[in-house]
Amino acid sequence: MKPNVLFINLPYLIKNIDSKRPKVRSFLGLPYGLLSVATYCKDLANIKIVDCDADPEYRESISWELLRFKPDIVGMGMMFDNSYAYLSDLAGMVKDYDPDILTVLGGAAASYSYQEILDEQDDVDAVCYGGGEIPFRRLLENFDDSFTYFNNSRSWVNRTSLDRGQRPVISYVENLDDVIDIDYSFVNPAAYDMQEAFSPFVDHQKHKQFFISTSRGCPFNCAFCSNARIHGKKMRMASVDRIIEHVKFLVEEYGMDVLTLYDDQLLIDMDRAKDLFDRLADFNLRIECPNGLSVAFIDDELAWLMRAAGMDTVYLAIEHGSERVLRDIIHKPLKLSQVQPAVRVLRDYDFFIHGFFVIGMTGETQEDRDETVRFIKEIGLDWAGFNPATPVRGSELYDQCIREGWIKKQRIDEIEDKKYIINAPEIGLTPEIIEAEINRMNLDVNFHNNYRMKDGDYEVAVRCFREVLRRYEGHEWAKHYLRICEEKL
Repeated sequence: MKPNVLFINLPYLIKNIDSKRPKVRSFLGLPYGLLSVATYCKDLANIKIVDCDADPEYRESISWELLRFKPDIVGMGMMFDNSYAYLSDLAGMVKDYDPDILTVLGGAAASYSYQEILDEQDDVDAVCYGGGEIPFRRLLENFDDSFTYFNNSRSWVNRTSLDRGQRPVISYVENLDDVIDIDYSFVNPAAYDMQEAFSPFVDHQKHKQFFISTSRGCPFNCAFCSNARIHGKKMRMASVDRIIEHVKFLVEEYGMDVLTLYDDQLLIDMDRAKDLFDRLADFNLRIECPNGLSVAFIDDELAWLMRAAGMDTVYLAIEHGSERVLRDIIHKPLKLSQVQPAVRVLRDYDFFIHGFFVIGMTGETQEDRDETVRFIKEIGLDWAGFNPATPVRGSELYDQCIREGWIKKQRIDEIEDKKYIINAPEIGLTPEIIEAEINRMNLDVNFHNNYRMKDGDYEVAVRCFREVLRRYEGHEWAKHYLRICEEKL
């Protein structure tokens, strides 16, 4: 007899968003991680999902499922640190109903904090380390003796494994064709309200937008990133055939018209990328890649194929305009000489070009930031996104900051998303300095020296400033330059 599994996606939306804090989680996206685990394991269990952000009455829904569905296992998804505030209440609710229900936790944020979670949360029996598909499937296969399985598994952490000092090991899905066909029948896709990334070509009509992650892993060692710790350094990719089959299904079944490719290294296999975009052109979609693309792989053919497939805005993961910072501090395998040719090719196909930059890395100087501003103007980016260098747990930057005393080790419930917390005045880095610098750099390149305005393309500039005002209501400089552009038109 199949066990009953109730998955609970812990709340993650950030309420009452500060307009000065960019890129916080403020829209309702499908619970992709839990859906992937549910799809991968649905032949071994009866599965239901309660998504707390999609269901305002989630406590009542959980109570109802406990009473009616009678789950044998409750698996909670904690992708983000701010979800931790809800864990104790909901895990306790499950155990109060039936102490024998196996209550487990997974997700990226849980993987980084398994020790603290198991020390503090008596109602959590085990934490999954890394991707959950294979560990959860093996749990179901060994459900009749689950605690023996936990004690012998390296992908789950429980109190027994902690007591004997066992370090967890990630179980990787090697063939990503096995996890592409997400089964969305576990939720109601119409209840979700995804948000397209910043672009002047977002029309904000009601669209049917879906995410697909076609690859996992990253072979690089960027100091601010912890991706390789969770997904590994080896690149694993789904086949183009399977991706296209799934896209076709989403278009025919759900009417998808916006496709978000959520890969970190989508272009690393150029032949595969070109084949994918060539075949996506048949679907008449708007396509975005908001995690950023590497300029090293962009050539004329790829730019043409991306444009023909339905991409109008390209996000480039440049990270810094100082060669020294890229090489010696961030350790990103990019030469700035590669950026201009890529921008020139993208300009030939009329892309809106948005570059990503990380500001406030340890060892970065005022001269490095000034050099970044000059670089952005010289290469002619349409827009630049400046992100504070956040010491993410699992990253080289985090380890360095803890070692040097530049940040204090935070409890999970103290972590604030996308906020600069490095305090090292001896090397010229404090939250006040970096927040002011990000504001200065943003105003300089995106407003006072806006590329489209200087180029006389006031129509696109108008769209940019309107998009800023939609996201950051009352932005004075956006209102100022919008008036100028409208007068020019």
